[in-house]
Amino acid sequence: MDERKLTIVLTMQNGVEGLAKTFESLRQQKEKAFQLILVCAPKDRETVEKEALSSFHAKLIESDANMRGALLNQAMQYVDTTYVMFMETGDTMNHHFIKKAMKVMEENPAATFVVGKSYCNNPLMTKTRKQHILSKLFIEEDTVYDLSKEYSALHTALDSSIFHSEMIKRIGFNETLPFEAGTDMVMKLLLEKPVYATVAKAEYEYFAPRENQVLYHVPSHDARWYHESLQSYLFPLLEYAKKTQKTIPAFLQNYCVYYVNCRMMANKDNRNKKVVLGKKLDTYLDLVQTLFLQIDDYYLLNQDELFYMTKNPEIRCMYLRIKYGKDQVAYTYQSVLDEENERDVEMCFHGLRISSLNKHRFTINVMNYIQGKVWIDGSLISIFQHGKVEYYAKFNGKEYPVVDTDAYSLTKYFGVPGYRRLTYHLEFPLDEKKTMQRITFYARIQGEEYQMKISFANHWAKLSKTPRYSYWRFHKYLCHHADNGITIKKATKTNVIKREIQFQLNLIKNHHKKDFAALGFRWLYWITYPWYKNKRIWLMLDKLYKGGDSCEYLYRYSAKFDDGITKYYLINENTSDYRKLKEDGYTPLKNGSLKHKLVFVHADIVLITNSHLFPFNGYNKSTSKYIRGLCNFGSMCLQHGLSVQKCAIAQRRIIDNTLMYFLASKFEYENLSKHAYGYQGFDILKLTGIGRYDGLINNDKKQILLSPTWRMYNALPVTTSEGEQRGYNPEFKNSTYFHVYNNLINNERLLRCAKAYGYKIKFLLHPILSSQLEDFTKNDELEVIPSVGDLSYEKILTESSLMVTDYSGVQFDFAYMRKPIVYFHPDVLPPHYDDGIFFYDTMGFGEICTKSEQLIDMLCEYMKTGCVMKEEYRKRADNFYAQNDHHNCERIYQEIMKFQKQIDIDKLRV
Repeated sequence: MDERKLTIVLTMQNGVEGLAKTFESLRQQKEKAFQLILVCAPKDRETVEKEALSSFHAKLIESDANMRGALLNQAMQYVDTTYVMFMETGDTMNHHFIKKAMKVMEENPAATFVVGKSYCNNPLMTKTRKQHILSKLFIEEDTVYDLSKEYSALHTALDSSIFHSEMIKRIGFNETLPFEAGTDMVMKLLLEKPVYATVAKAEYEYFAPRENQVLYHVPSHDARWYHESLQSYLFPLLEYAKKTQKTIPAFLQNYCVYYVNCRMMANKDNRNKKVVLGKKLDTYLDLVQTLFLQIDDYYLLNQDELFYMTKNPEIRCMYLRIKYGKDQVAYTYQSVLDEENERDVEMCFHGLRISSLNKHRFTINVMNYIQGKVWIDGSLISIFQHGKVEYYAKFNGKEYPVVDTDAYSLTKYFGVPGYRRLTYHLEFPLDEKKTMQRITFYARIQGEEYQMKISFANHWAKLSKTPRYSYWRFHKYLCHHADNGITIKKATKTNVIKREIQFQLNLIKNHHKKDFAALGFRWLYWITYPWYKNKRIWLMLDKLYKGGDSCEYLYRYSAKFDDGITKYYLINENTSDYRKLKEDGYTPLKNGSLKHKLVFVHADIVLITNSHLFPFNGYNKSTSKYIRGLCNFGSMCLQHGLSVQKCAIAQRRIIDNTLMYFLASKFEYENLSKHAYGYQGFDILKLTGIGRYDGLINNDKKQILLSPTWRMYNALPVTTSEGEQRGYNPEFKNSTYFHVYNNLINNERLLRCAKAYGYKIKFLLHPILSSQLEDFTKNDELEVIPSVGDLSYEKILTESSLMVTDYSGVQFDFAYMRKPIVYFHPDVLPPHYDDGIFFYDTMGFGEICTKSEQLIDMLCEYMKTGCVMKEEYRKRADNFYAQNDHHNCERIYQEIMKFQKQIDIDKLRV
């Protein structure tokens, strides 16, 4: 390319921080015959000139426009080359990109554009670059796609591509769209000419995560990405298609389903951004229905099983309900033979396949051995209920029907239920006289019996299908998976050794790094087994980066007893709490050490204040499968915060195989006794009090404590271990949450009032938001404190005179000391929790404020009168707590010791 045929337009909506990286990428291009147009805000001109003009002959355009479409249209006025490419700051290309992409472009004049491979290089999303799913599927080789023939070859991004300048100018970017100006252009180009070419050796790295990278896509936090996007972008695009093409082509219908999927996935369960709530959600779903009514069911139900679209039959059914209304959707069920020529039942809607029975599994989440019985908890897909299916198990010649326990198994979108799985609990009494016993699982539909395959879906399932030959050794038995069932044999030295050898040989055969690591640990397990096998071990842990919670209190209390129990407290070695324990004469267990791994698999009981025990101990589902069958412990919950809100998604029994749950209040007991949690019918809930409350002795130092909880949508997702502090989120400072609290802690009237009455103010960041410390504006009158490092919860709570919180669990610690609380529920922030059994207006321990000025009035009044809890709220606290002393650890310890007796029986120690 001798003459300049290409212009690169570089906009800076990602900010100027990534500019140097982008310029370096351009300097490294093998083909340098391109023009460069830079579009920046006036405030960034000096920075851009400094970075750019020393290296490039560039056109610099200043613009105050906020919409990318407007920026690009301004730039296109200066484009006089045949081809054009669009980039954003932080984006880069491999050094062959322009050369190879231009070559393919000129070899394929019929192509609307040429596109290279796309990778996200944002370090917040991935430590190593990650190829976009559409790029991975469709750009593995140089090819030309005609979407009129291959509708599935979806492409949505403006970046990573080279376009015909004339086509871009003729269509023009939509300047009203906040987010989709680029995709709108791509779709209109493809409507005009649905052909594009790919070049596999041209690689493009983009900084801003795309629409389907839902954990990190910034627009998903903006309400405009929902209603306004449909009304201003997608509906007009469909009208444009009907006007220019007289129809909505298949590729665009497919894109519409993809578009909705992205928004659903961005708001699934804990990802809910809480920007579309209540009536706004009703309106949004009405708009989605309007969209779906224009989409053929073939594409809505993903009949071609496209990998990047949802294959989940529950979502297919949900989409049908949105489109037609719940009462208008009816399914048919028919007996068929599947691909392997096995009997199956197919579920259809108007002849379109939803799913089939053989695609699904009798899911096992938890297996336990308790008092001579094997307990199994799990779940089943619910869509076949429309066909009046009966599920059951067979064991020792008897049928065990599956009865829905109504435990929480919802999948929510935008905070409302989309669908739920059936949940079950089965108990199988073992016959000691039998050398072999079998559990198999079935479905009966229209009078026909179908044996179901099983899956081991959780850490607590004890077994896994891979690696092969996994087994669970317990009591007198050896248990393993075989022939679509569970086989339970009398354990002998011979069959245990044989099974272990088979398991280890399979690890060697697999020849994977993880398998060899697991092999080494299995050897270590068996070498140390004689040392550990008769030890009664309790493993206790709080947040691994922070102690001071109920497990540390119980550890300190119980360590002094010579009771035959070996007790360990797990914590990161680099923490101040680890050092403090050592200084006090204790021997904390170092997180991640070999000893930690051995203690974990040999434990009798694991006590934890947070949910998700296996991840806290360094295991995900792909690694726990190597050690599940070695684990014969259940967990006990000592609670970080009290369980008075709707928290079944995290606190139900099967999440951590909870065998005992220690409570502070009768209201917790009432809440957790609901079917959703799965504790009903079991002697698990104990009104002992909370261990850390033993340290709550008032030591008032005239300080006001601001302690709001976090919002899940403001924190980065967990990308490593549950026990690690969350990373810094650069978007946090743009959130409403940040602005509300940053303005509050810098309110001059509040600070003057505190100074006048002699009070200090401390703003305590939640542990998950502690990495955002530097975002908050500092002042001399108030201290912002992260909840990590050297902070002592006990010290800051006992020394504070009054607490301001929204929903934080530490309110219950504070009220235990009968100190005043003021609730701040800003009307601009959605609630963090759904009400469960605790209602703030009638049960809360203080006044509720919804405006900052109202809160400041209340705080000034309390400081003026000495920060005393009012009698009304004292009575509420007296009614709330089951215990009001400092003997909580004593009661907890006694309950655990009682449970230990049954463990000793089940482990053949007595």
